[in-house]
Amino acid sequence: MDRKIIFETCNDFLDEIMNLNDLPGLAIGVSIGGTSLGQTKTAAAKEITDGPLEFLGVRGYRDYMTRTPLEADDIFHCASVSKLFTSSAIMLLVEAGVLHLEDRLCDILPDFHIADKRYEDIKLWNMLTHTSGLGDVDDYRWYDCETDEDSLRRYVYESEEVINQPMLWEPQAQPMLQLQPEQQTLSAADAESPTQNRFRYSNIVYEILGQIVSEYSDRMPGGNSRLSYEDFIAEYLLKPAGMTNSTMKTFERPGFADFAAEDCPFPACMASPHEKKSDRSIGPVKYYPYTRQHAPSSTLTSNLRDLLRWGNAHLASSRSGDTSCGGPLLKPETYQAIWKQYAVVPNNGEQMGLGWFMRKQTVSAGDGIQHTYQLLGHEGTDDGFRASFWICPELDLVTVVLSNLSGAPVKKINKRLFDTLVSGIL
Repeated sequence: MDRKIIFETCNDFLDEIMNLNDLPGLAIGVSIGGTSLGQTKTAAAKEITDGPLEFLGVRGYRDYMTRTPLEADDIFHCASVSKLFTSSAIMLLVEAGVLHLEDRLCDILPDFHIADKRYEDIKLWNMLTHTSGLGDVDDYRWYDCETDEDSLRRYVYESEEVINQPMLWEPQAQPMLQLQPEQQTLSAADAESPTQNRFRYSNIVYEILGQIVSEYSDRMPGGNSRLSYEDFIAEYLLKPAGMTNSTMKTFERPGFADFAAEDCPFPACMASPHEKKSDRSIGPVKYYPYTRQHAPSSTLTSNLRDLLRWGNAHLASSRSGDTSCGGPLLKPETYQAIWKQYAVVPNNGEQMGLGWFMRKQTVSAGDGIQHTYQLLGHEGTDDGFRASFWICPELDLVTVVLSNLSGAPVKKINKRLFDTLVSGIL
């Protein structure tokens, strides 16, 4: 399958999806090969000698009301895809020996308290895997658009939503191997028993993880001052991955402050949020889903090109390779711990790793033989936006689907994109 066929396949796919779905805008990114040359099963990837083959495609509008066309480099709110950055930041601190996966939350943040004292048994790995027993955010208060640096700390330490959060169960006591500098793998028993862990998705937990990142940031090797959560992500993750058009501080993007404060026209190069009205017509969301207290769970703004770089940075790092801007994000042995099953996600057939969702997807090849692959990634859902980000290490493949509409079926689209690509490549 050559470059021309891949581009034609992706363009045809985009046209079909837009015809089948009533969306204001849709963006699709695909990267094949370039991080493990000659080791993938894709003929297209084997042909590449100087980096991955990439496709960036868009249809529809950046702003549906003004009919401003969407462009390939336009910025989207990525919602919970942000959590992959928070979990990676925590794992950097674990690699450095600053934190350990068996550390208890009450010891990591001794000034943090929840009325339900069962929280004292929550461990760091519980938080990363959504098995802590803590519930979720009730009201994100996007309309408040807090931007001061103390916003996250206030939410974690002072908000009634966190302090009075009831525990849904006692945290699971399943032992975890602490990540050591030398390579370690989970035993067969450890790999099987986490399937008994209860699972409850919690944005609150990831806000707490973000506060941990900030409070321990100055303990990184070479660190001499404490960083905000967002500055840590920029320095240790966005920069090494070459993500020059991404930030957790959406309020710093040119023109955004005026839009948020005065309902001005939306900033150039940023997709605006939309929703379906009661009559099924498409209309604008009156606010942008940003407030700084939810940065660790939700506030990444990025584009197709940068998200493909993020995926390739992890694929390269997991194989002892360098990212596009230098060394690896994390050590290969770290991925052996991250990409293990610690819990089963109810009702959708997925499993939970350390911050990453995992699933199997079976594709029928042209020869009639079925092939099953493991995919790792995250979905994102907030008012006005949907995001779907997945990687397939075996095929050296990254797929990204973004839309500026509440409830857009991006996960379903991404699964179908994978089927379309792989059935044609095999």
